[in-house]
Amino acid sequence: MEVTNNKEGKPLEYYLARYQAGDPAEMAARCGLPWDGSVFTIRFLGRQYTISHPDLTITGETPVSNPERILFLRYLLDGQAAAAAGKFLAYQEFPWGEVYLQQFTGRCIKRYAFSYGGRPEALEKIMEKMPAQRIPRSDQGWQVELMPGLEIQFLLWLGDEEFPPNAQILFSDNFQYAFTAEDLANIGDIVMNRMKMAGTAR
Repeated sequence: MEVTNNKEGKPLEYYLARYQAGDPAEMAARCGLPWDGSVFTIRFLGRQYTISHPDLTITGETPVSNPERILFLRYLLDGQAAAAAGKFLAYQEFPWGEVYLQQFTGRCIKRYAFSYGGRPEALEKIMEKMPAQRIPRSDQGWQVELMPGLEIQFLLWLGDEEFPPNAQILFSDNFQYAFTAEDLANIGDIVMNRMKMAGTAR
């Protein structure tokens, strides 16, 4: 597997080396994923993918980006499947979330608010393609399944002449077993990049 992007390439090379040296049966058991002896099967943002071991060939309906490859590796190497207790948590409520809160707010929450705060009709069409489920929270609330059992709520309060749009992104409480706070910021980017793609797809 050739890596050309230095920003993403170095971590990808590091995690790939760990992945190739790891035990796929252990990964499958810990992450709660089917493993048939050659590939894992995973549902990611509503689409089915297979991930081969040890060469990390990812096959699915749509191509995956390098940040998405790294996210799959992070989950397989260090994540753990756990049932959600029913709560949704703000970013700063996760371990180390306060440390990265400023970055997450800028990269994810403000980006979401100002991308869609004045375009609720466009957001509705995008979220139907994602796919996402409408929820009765905020002016326009949506729930997206990242991976099986890992749910994200995107909440949006529309702007008007007096107030700018506002947003919040909440994660199901079992994310703390699957990913780190730094991963969650990357997840916000990944989902919104997918939303952008859905908005331009015909």
